[in-house]
Formats: sequence, structure tokens, C-alpha cells
Amino acid sequence: MSTASLAPLHLLAAIAGRTGVIRSRDATALGLERALRTEFERGRVVRLRAGAYALAEEWEALSLDARYLRRVQAYAAVSEEPLVFSHHSAAAIWGLPVIGAWPSGVDVLIDPAAGGRSRHGVTRHFQDGPVSIVERDGLLVTSPADTAVALARILPFPAAVAMLDRAIHRPRRGTVLSTRDDLERALAAIPSGKRVNGRSGAFRAADFATTESGSTGESVSRAFIYLLGFLAPELQVRFDDDQGFIAFVDFFWRRINRVGEFDGFGKYIKEEFTHGRTTAEVVMDEKRREDRVRACGPFVSRWDWKLALDPVAFGRFLARIGVPQVR
Repeated sequence: MSTASLAPLHLLAAIAGRTGVIRSRDATALGLERALRTEFERGRVVRLRAGAYALAEEWEALSLDARYLRRVQAYAAVSEEPLVFSHHSAAAIWGLPVIGAWPSGVDVLIDPAAGGRSRHGVTRHFQDGPVSIVERDGLLVTSPADTAVALARILPFPAAVAMLDRAIHRPRRGTVLSTRDDLERALAAIPSGKRVNGRSGAFRAADFATTESGSTGESVSRAFIYLLGFLAPELQVRFDDDQGFIAFVDFFWRRINRVGEFDGFGKYIKEEFTHGRTTAEVVMDEKRREDRVRACGPFVSRWDWKLALDPVAFGRFLARIGVPQVR
């Protein structure tokens, strides 16, 4: 492909900005309206929504989480009115986990006095109590705690727990998104009354939430362990041997001397977990770590997303590895 044929695409990439969103109004202002239309017809640019595009090559490389966030950014880029993102859109902005597919549209928060209704691609949520609104990467968004609580009101218990766990998680490195006190304030702001949707569900999930959960898969697994009536495990228990520190294990049932590890695919491919290692190196490191934990005495069992999301199969698995039911 010649340099000349690439030039329009390079120019469009230059106006995409930090978010990667190409606004048609910017292309028109710079005399690139025809180039944008041509590259779209050639399939080298994709339309995110009316007036907003992205380079197809970049779009294809994005994860499903990142694609939804890019759609949120696209809506913000072309909107003529000030926006406050909430619910799923706020979760994407904060990096809070969603179990399953992201919605097709974006979520915005409005004051009841403002009126208006949801329309194709945009869901308007009425603010039914005080919330904290902050700026994140140039976007106005409900705070992590308010976002997590709002979604906990509408999500199933395991997904709500995962959302709340992540909001208050205390990482060994990095900063927290919100604190337990922030969560309590967000819960207290939910109006009381028989017609208030999701209040009891949010409080139930929040009571169960913990700062110790290390991943979304661990949170969902812990929620199903509870729902299925099995003995609650200790979380993030440290193991050491004569060589020193081995690991913090996901779950430890001390009564039966059993370690449980959620084996998410992300730990083998995401840079935040691999730290420059190849997948093969990560697998071998995991095996050596597990062998050292086993040498300390406990049995080690692993499961993945397929099992964690199937309550019947997961219950059978827990019973098979000896975890007792306590209710």
C-alpha cells in the first residue's frame, strides 16, 4: 500500500485525540469529510454512533470492556448537553466489573425536574437521592461507591457482590477506588419506602462485600459458595515455606485443610498479571507455586469461569472436594 493511500487515514488518526474517537465535525472543519466517508466505505473506519468514528484496526484490538468504554467516550464527544454518566457507563469509566455482556446503550443520570425520556442508545436514570459526581478522564461520572451501589440495586447477588468488592478492594499496590465509609454513605442515600427498587438487594450485597477479594472471579465464586450453603472460606491467606513467601491463596478452608484457587484466563495474558512473562512462563510459575503450597500440607483445587457460573456444577464440585455444607 502506498504512502499516498495511507495519508488520509493518518490524518484522521491525528484528530482522534486521546480517546481514539474521530468526530465528523472535526473532520469537516479540517476538510477531511470526504476522506472520512471514503475510509468508512473501505472498512478502515468504524462508526461508533452518529458523528463519531474510530479506526477499524484500533477497534478490533480492543477488549469488549474497552469497546464499551469507547462507545461511552464517543457519546460524550458528540453530545450537545452536559452529561453525568452512571450505572454501566460509570462502571466502564471506573473499571468496575460487569458479568456478561455490556448493554448496547449508554447510561446517563438526570435530575427528575429535568424531565426527558430514554431514547435509542441512551438510558436516562432519574436521580432518586444525593450522589457524588466527580470528574474522571474528562468525563463527569458518579463516584465509584455510588456507581457500585446503583448497580447493586439491579444486578443479581453474585454480580452485585463482584461490583461492590471491586469498589472497596484494597490492592497491595496502587490506590483504592472507594472506602467502606463511602459505600455506607451511598447506601444511606437510597430512599426508603416500599416503592424503592433494589434497596434490600443492595444492602444485602454490601453486607457481604469485602475488601479482600482479589478478582471478579473470586467474588462471584464466594457469592455462590454462600448461596449454595457451603462453609465460608478464609480469603487471601498467606503461605510461607523454608524458602520464604509463597503466595496469598484465594480461598482456604482451614477445617478441611483445602486451598481453592479461581483460575481466570486473565492471569495468563494480561500484562498486569504477567509482568512481561510469556503464557508458558506464567503457567510454569503457577505450577511451582502450587507445588510449594501443597508441600505445606493442604490440598489445592482449582476452578474456572465455566464452573463458577454454573451453580449446580459448582455445588457438586465443592462437595466433591470435601467442602461441607453448613446450611
